[in-house]
Amino acid sequence: MNIFKSILNNLKVISINANLEKNLEKFIAKQITINDLCHQLILLNENKTEFGFIGINSNKNDCIYFTKESNNNFNIEFEAVEKSQIPYFEKVKNFAEKNNYSYKEKANNIPYIQIMTETDIEQTIELAKQIQSEIFGNNENTRYNVVP
Repeated sequence: MNIFKSILNNLKVISINANLEKNLEKFIAKQITINDLCHQLILLNENKTEFGFIGINSNKNDCIYFTKESNNNFNIEFEAVEKSQIPYFEKVKNFAEKNNYSYKEKANNIPYIQIMTETDIEQTIELAKQIQSEIFGNNENTRYNVVP
């Protein structure tokens, strides 16, 4: 009888642990490489994301956001929410100018820039690779959290 109770208790613990892991997955950001960005942009394009945008970041400085426009193209955004991001803000702005993209800039306590790329998924991925590499020093092996 004690063996049977022990087995039941072990099964309960396994079941509880499985439920905990399932619930934790809801709160842990999905991790991707830049080469996995295509799937995330497809979800955004199909309105299957929590919000009307997604972002990727590997550290506190390199978070860039992707917004879907009404024509199913994308724009890229960056905001300097930390003081350490301000130098990158200027680099993102210079990137837009160097590549002849128009942009919108706001500075309501937080410097913000939206680069009007109006690019499709493939072009957006290439721009994201270029920004992450040239501005933030990341490469194709860098792991990003998908936010929000």
